[in-house]
Parts: sequence; C-alpha cells; structure tokens
Amino acid sequence: MPIPPRPRTFICPDCHWQRTTIPASDALQVNIDWFFRCPVCNSELQTRPATRAEIMRARLTQFFCHPRD
Repeated sequence: MPIPPRPRTFICPDCHWQRTTIPASDALQVNIDWFFRCPVCNSELQTRPATRAEIMRARLTQFFCHPRD
C-alpha cells in the first residue's frame, strides 16, 4: 500500500519564495508536490519538514482555492 511522504516546505534562499506541499500519494508531481528549483528566480531550493502552522495554512489554501466538483 502506498504511503504518501510527509508534508514539506520548500524555501528559496535568494528571493524568499516559499511553498508547503501535502502530497496525496507517493506518486509525486514535479512543481506540484515536489520542487527542485524556484519558479520565480530559478535558484536551488532548501527543503525541511513542514510545521503544524504551515500544514494548516496549506490545507486552508487547498480548501478555499480549489473548485469543488
């Protein structure tokens, strides 16, 4: 049975872009669930486990910004 990875926060050290992802499965999609380079300035990103506050903010963003079917 697939186990999704834990939520992660990606941070750009140059432009301070930040995104917290909560993968739904172990099949990660680049630039949706996992980031290698900053989409703003194209520099390498730092990653760390997401905090509880970041996870809650990401869940609220998903709830309010994604259309419901």
